[in-house]
Amino acid sequence: MYGPPGAGKTTFAAWYTYHNYKRVFWVSVFEDEAMFRRNMASFGYDFGGRLVFWEAPLAEPEAFFGTLLDAVAREHPEALVIDSVTEVLASGGGLDIIHNVLYRAVKQSGVDVFLTAEKDEASRVAYVADNVIELVYEVYPYGASRDAVVRKLRGGKAGYSMPFIIRGGRGIVFLTPEAPAKTAAEQLSTGTCLDEAVGGVYEGLLHAIVGPVGSGKTWLMLKAASALKEKGGAVYICVSGAGAVYAERFGVDAVELNLNVEELFAAVVSTDRDVVFIRGLEALSTLYGPSVLYTVLRILLQMARGGRAVVVSLRNLHNLDMLFDVIVRMEERSVIGVRGPQGRIGEKIKC
Repeated sequence: MYGPPGAGKTTFAAWYTYHNYKRVFWVSVFEDEAMFRRNMASFGYDFGGRLVFWEAPLAEPEAFFGTLLDAVAREHPEALVIDSVTEVLASGGGLDIIHNVLYRAVKQSGVDVFLTAEKDEASRVAYVADNVIELVYEVYPYGASRDAVVRKLRGGKAGYSMPFIIRGGRGIVFLTPEAPAKTAAEQLSTGTCLDEAVGGVYEGLLHAIVGPVGSGKTWLMLKAASALKEKGGAVYICVSGAGAVYAERFGVDAVELNLNVEELFAAVVSTDRDVVFIRGLEALSTLYGPSVLYTVLRILLQMARGGRAVVVSLRNLHNLDMLFDVIVRMEERSVIGVRGPQGRIGEKIKC
């Protein structure tokens, strides 16, 4: 696993080994044991007695790794993590030392080995690894973006990415499901004109309510959210602006956020509600361009495939109609179903 500082390499390695191995041998060159255990426990990875921790001195790496391999043979871990090999290589430790560790640990002891590295050093060790994951980490004015890019996968298909966030108490949280949660979209009645126009809202689908300012988009979403309270519930997320203040009038639970996509995704994955209504994404396109809005909507579409109904309001579709399963146009408290599994598509319905 490689990536820039702050990408989450240590947390990613801890997440995987915590959930997949009963005994882990962890080697760190920049963190002491107390700090490591405290930090990982804050993400929900409390290894307890399952973890053997060693602090690696940067001096004389060859002698250290010789001792390490003896300890690995003695402790019988299922996984060995070296975090990170960048410091080992920078201190004068050669690739031959790392190759020796891999050969003796993997081939002779049957231990799975995990290496973390900075991007500049990754190419020096990636060719000997069976699996290579790049952690892409970018910080923008509208929040941080994290992706796990599978560059190499022995015996499997590589060349895909998985967006994720890191949250206190939960650690690594992937934003997209491995597979759709349901084979068919479940229809939910909203008690509004949406039911007549497109059949309501649907779990597993991404919806758009499109119309100019003052057309009634916020009113319609809050009315629908209020009606859904007794059917699994709904949450209203307001991004960067007014809107959440009106939710109280409808008795709807609301989350008010700044224009931060990481916080938006965290709010969506953290809720246990069946339906999520989102207002305010228009600002992403206005301030940063349609490509940013496209990225956010693409991830929301994948999140919807996990089983939730996700409904967003927009002033226009920004030529991104291909991302939406259900599209409703709204004007002067009337709606027209443009796309949907059911309903009176193409007819103007008074709300």
